[in-house]
Amino acid sequence: MANTSLLKRPLDLVYFIYFFTHIPVTLLIDFQTFYPTELVPGFLKDTRNIFIQDYKDPFLASEPPHYWFLSFLYSELFFQFVFFFIACHGLWKDSLHCRLGLCIYGSHVATTVFASLFEVLFNPAHVLTTNERYTLACFYLPYFILPVIMLIDSYLRISPILSSTKQTPLKKIE
Repeated sequence: MANTSLLKRPLDLVYFIYFFTHIPVTLLIDFQTFYPTELVPGFLKDTRNIFIQDYKDPFLASEPPHYWFLSFLYSELFFQFVFFFIACHGLWKDSLHCRLGLCIYGSHVATTVFASLFEVLFNPAHVLTTNERYTLACFYLPYFILPVIMLIDSYLRISPILSSTKQTPLKKIE
């Protein structure tokens, strides 16, 4: 059976672009937290600092860091980053096997970004104007919406296949 071209699968093309562009952004911006400062080129430090200064991101700017947010960065380092490559390959090949991973990724990322959005929008400890809160939320919102769409879309694609397989009852452990 021939795979359908990625160009003929618009939603998958959006997912592919999302993951493909995440790779350099994650390496160059998000993972700066883990690199020794002297190894990060000035223009990359400047890019991150401009974002912090202009948009007052309370997570990237926090010293000491918010440890819950740092845990999200570690999950990006150890789980998500590897999955970016798996997703790109699976989407390129039109592989049904990557759909379960897309469900898991979508669920995880939507949950973590939802927590970040709530923090930005409602925590009075962050000295942000209403406009700054909304602007920052607009940066985070696509990283909530697309994973939710990805989760629902992938679930709907694999659900009929899982439903059509013969179900065997689990044996009782004695």
